[in-house]
Amino acid sequence: MAYADHSNGDSFSTLHPDIIQTQILTRLDGPTLTSTASTSSYLRTLCSEQKLWQELSIATWPSTNDPRVVKAISSFPSGYRSFFADSYPFTEYTWQLEKHGPPTRELISAVDLYYRGELIYSKVQEMETESGKAGWFLSAPFLVDMLDPRESVKTRIRYPGGDYEAWVREMEESMRLNWILIDPVKKRAANISSRDAVSAKRNWLTGDLEIRFSTVVAMGKRAAEVAMVVSCGSAETWKEVDEEVGGEVHVREVRLQVEDVEGKCLKGRESVVILQGLLEGKRSRKDGEKRGRGRYEEYVEMKTQWRKEKERREKAQDTTFMIFGFSLFVLLWSFILLR
Repeated sequence: MAYADHSNGDSFSTLHPDIIQTQILTRLDGPTLTSTASTSSYLRTLCSEQKLWQELSIATWPSTNDPRVVKAISSFPSGYRSFFADSYPFTEYTWQLEKHGPPTRELISAVDLYYRGELIYSKVQEMETESGKAGWFLSAPFLVDMLDPRESVKTRIRYPGGDYEAWVREMEESMRLNWILIDPVKKRAANISSRDAVSAKRNWLTGDLEIRFSTVVAMGKRAAEVAMVVSCGSAETWKEVDEEVGGEVHVREVRLQVEDVEGKCLKGRESVVILQGLLEGKRSRKDGEKRGRGRYEEYVEMKTQWRKEKERREKAQDTTFMIFGFSLFVLLWSFILLR
């Protein structure tokens, strides 16, 4: 019976391979396609078709259709299949520096931003990280801007007015970001974004809404945050809320930065090493979204505890200096009076 031979792929023997690939396999997502490939050698061959994985990658991340990304992926061990296996899962958060080689010389960022499932921004940007021509990069604060300061992206998002806090929560829940980092030299890729936003707040200086996506990296007792911040605002600021009801929301800034527990932006050299750790680290498909937000909340709590501990240490130091100063003052006056 054909039913008894499913594990050998014999149930597909009456179907032409083109039909299987175009009518069946193209309807599967990445994890299902991977599982299907493991059922038989016949299906593994059909599921290994490069065009299949290329179309799946472009459908998942439209920015990967850029010629620069296509060229980089073509050098991966298994092409788009390797790229998808690297980029689809979530990166693990803990890694050890000694397990990684020297920093990479070049990185490519492929960014796709969505609002309620609709693509509103997509861009690819290259970045040189080696010493020499780009030596300034390694010693300067690490910051990758995907938008020119004079540039903004129009969207169909409308500011409804009324309850501003409710709108902020709605924006946080509706925005989704994929930030694929590609190392064309070492032939690795990783989606370093939390995908779903971890926080949203209004910038007190610019008035723009800042939506944060984050991956927390633990290095022994230390920790750092790879933060992707999307700043949104209307054509005018929101100082006069009533005048902005129904106004179109623009994306003003999409940036990547790496911060330490103090909130300081790390320099290029340190940041590239951390990003390389994400590129070369383990991958996980289990509860990535929940773990991303949960990990960020743990990190925020850790930062709060760190600040409190720092304040206690500084207060103790101030008290010690005051006691020392007072004792020195008393000793000095005692010496003067005794004379």
